[in-house]
Formats: sequence, structure tokens, C-alpha cells
Amino acid sequence: MQLKKLKETVEKIIGNDSKNKYLYHNIDHTLDVLDAAENLISRTQTEPETAILIRSAALLHETGMTRSLQHHEEESVQIANEILPDFGYSRQQIARIADLILATQMPQKPFDDASKILCDADLDYLGRKDYFIISHKLRFEWIIRDGFTEDLVKWYKSQIVFLEQHQYFTEAARKLRDKDKQHNLQLVKELLNTAR
Repeated sequence: MQLKKLKETVEKIIGNDSKNKYLYHNIDHTLDVLDAAENLISRTQTEPETAILIRSAALLHETGMTRSLQHHEEESVQIANEILPDFGYSRQQIARIADLILATQMPQKPFDDASKILCDADLDYLGRKDYFIISHKLRFEWIIRDGFTEDLVKWYKSQIVFLEQHQYFTEAARKLRDKDKQHNLQLVKELLNTAR
């Protein structure tokens, strides 16, 4: 498995297409998820091959955005099936990566420890200091791409619901991010009160 070459290819696929189209679903998000996955892998008892499969899924999970906005995870799986044989991945490994990618579809549905790591890495920012920067990138992407309302009150309300319903699946992510996620939730509630 040639992870370094896969990363270079994904950077070309996503970087060429998404940098100008997407403020959130771009190569920066992909690399952020990869870094978050690395952090969680280092804090868990993840076997080396499984760790490579998680990293590979993290790299590939948004590639489908270059083909379709709706259900882009399925397109990401298609891209994985197309390119991974060239990087030395077996059919079984590719099928495993596909399952990991599909687990990130909202609402997330992790089914084992590896998929829990990937799902937590995908939403790692919810419990970080840069939450507001990243969440507003998503908001502006939705405004530009989907005609999402510019109304901040509606945005903050949607974020409160999302943050209250969200849960990290791994103990490592809960230890790392739950405290700051609760802090971010409180800040959003305060912002909602001032925006009304």
C-alpha cells in the first residue's frame, strides 16, 4: 500500500477541483481529517494495517465531492475502487476502506473501532478552538452552493441542535474534545441570544 503516493493523487483530485468551489469540503478539510485520524490512532491500540486503511479512507472520503454533491460518499467509494488497485491495495482492503468512507455519511454510522476513529476525525473540529472558523466556512459554502439562509439566528439554532446531538464515539476523542465541544456549544448559545 503506497499511502504517500495516494496522498499526492488525492491532493491533485481534490485540490484541482475544490479549492475555488468549496470553502469547507476542500483539501484543507481532508488533510485536517487525516491529522485528526493520526492523533486518534496514536492514542488507541490500532493495528498497523488497520491504521493505514483509516488513513486511506480519511484521504479519500471527500473525493466524491468532485463528482456529485448529493451522496458524495458513494462517489468517493467509486473513486477508491478505481484508483486504489494502482497503489497496491487488495480487493479486501478496498472493500474495508469503502465501508469506512460510508460510515462518515451523515448521520454517521460507525460499526467498529476503525470507523469510530474516522467518524470522530471527520468532526474533530467541533471540540477545538478553531470550531467557529471551520463552521463558518461550512456555512458560507452552503450559502454560496445551496442557497442556505444567511440568517445567523437560524445558523446558530442549527448548530446548537447539531452540537447537542453529536457524540464522539471513541474514548480518545471524548477525552480530547468533549470539554471544548461543550464550551463551543455554550458560546453558540450566547451568540444566539445576542443575535436575536
